[in-house]
Amino acid sequence: MYNGSMLQTFTLPGGLRVLVEPLPHTHSVSIGCFVGAGAGHEDRSHSGIAHFIEHMLFKGSVGRPTPKQISDAIEGVGGILDAYTSFEYTTYYAKVADLHFDRALDVLADMLLRPRFDPRDIEKERRVITEELRQTADTPSELVHLLLDRHMWGDQPLGRDIAGDEETVAAFTREQIIGHWRAYYTKRNTVISVAGNVDVERTVEAIGRAFDEMPEGCAMLCLPSGPHNPGPGLVLCEDDNEQVSFCIGFPGVALGDPDRWPMLVFDTVIGGSMSSRLFQEIREERGLAYNVGSYSREHHDAGKWVVYGGVDPDKLAECVETIMVELRRGRAEGITAEELAQVKEQVKGGILLSLEDTWAVASRNGSHELRYGRVIPVEQVVAEVEAVRQEDVLRVARRVLREDGLHMAVIGPSVEEGELRPLLRLE
Repeated sequence: MYNGSMLQTFTLPGGLRVLVEPLPHTHSVSIGCFVGAGAGHEDRSHSGIAHFIEHMLFKGSVGRPTPKQISDAIEGVGGILDAYTSFEYTTYYAKVADLHFDRALDVLADMLLRPRFDPRDIEKERRVITEELRQTADTPSELVHLLLDRHMWGDQPLGRDIAGDEETVAAFTREQIIGHWRAYYTKRNTVISVAGNVDVERTVEAIGRAFDEMPEGCAMLCLPSGPHNPGPGLVLCEDDNEQVSFCIGFPGVALGDPDRWPMLVFDTVIGGSMSSRLFQEIREERGLAYNVGSYSREHHDAGKWVVYGGVDPDKLAECVETIMVELRRGRAEGITAEELAQVKEQVKGGILLSLEDTWAVASRNGSHELRYGRVIPVEQVVAEVEAVRQEDVLRVARRVLREDGLHMAVIGPSVEEGELRPLLRLE
C-alpha cells in the first residue's frame, strides 16, 4: 500500500503554502503552482480572464522576454512546461530531471511574478484565444458539453466556457488583465506543490526565496452558484455533421459532499469505464456508438453528472432510450454486490497506479490543498471507497437522477424534438 506520510506541508511568511513529497526512487521532480483564479471567480464581464492571463504568462517575462526563451528553458533540458485553467484555479507546472529543479523553479517564479503583459502580445493572444473559441464551436463533440452547461445552469460561471466568449475576450483591457493578476496572484491565494527526488529543507528554502516578492494578498472565494434551470430540458443545435453528439446531464454533488464516493462508484458502474453498463450495452452489445461514457464533476458548492456520446442520426433515439432504461434501472435498483466489489478494486487500483508519476503526485497534493484546505491521505480515500455500501449508491442515484434536474443537449443533422422529448423520463 502506498504511504503518503512523506508529504510535508509548510506555510511560509505571508501565507504561501508549500507542499513537498520526496520520492527518492524517481529521477524527476515536478513543480506545480496552483493559483486560486478560475472561471468560478468571474462575473459575466470578466468571463475568461483567468484563462487569458494563463496564456499571457507564456508570452514573456522580465527574465525571459520571449515565449521561445521560456519554453527553451525547460524543453531544452528535456522537461515539460504547461498550464491549464479550471473552474477553481489555474495551474502552471514543470516536470524536469531532478538536477534541473532550480532552473524549473526560476522559470515558474519569473512567469508568475514578472510577466511583461506587452500590449502587442495581448492583441496577438486575443486573436489566438478567439480562434481557440471558434475551434471549439466547430467541434460538436466538445461544443455539446458547453451547450448542456449553458442550458442547465444559465448565465452564471457554471454555465459558461472557462475561456469566456468572443465578446468578453475582445473587451479585456490591459489594465483589467493586470488588475486581475495583481489581485489573484498572491501568497495567500497560491499553493506550490513539489514531488520527486528532492531534499525537503533545501526545496522549501528555494521556494521561499523565489516567491519572496509575491504580495501577501488574500484567499479568493468562488462566486456562489445559483440554482439550475428546471428540467426536463432539451436543447437542439442543427449541424450538418454526419454524426450526432449528445449529452444528458443532471446536477450532481459538490466538493466535500459525503455522497461523493458513492457518486464515484455509481458513475464508474454506469458509464465511467469500458466495463460499465452503458459501454457494454450500447457499444459492445448493440453496436450503436463508438464513443459513449459518463463523468462526474464536483465544484465548490455544486456539481454535475453527465452521460455523453456520438451516434449515427438514425440510431439516436434507440441510443437515448437504451441510456434512459439503464438510468431508470439504476434509480430503481442501484448496483449489484458484484459490481460494487469490482468497482472498489478498480478505483483503488487507479488511484495507486496514478501515484507512480511525480506530476500526478504533485498535482493531487496541490489541487487538494487549494480545494479542500488539506491533502486527503490516499489511505483515507481508499478506506472511504471501501466503506461504500449498495444502499449508499442507491441513495445517491435517487438523489441525482431526477426529472426536474434532467437536461439534454444535442448537436447534429435532422434531430426532431418530438422524437426525443418523450424519451426523457425516469418514471
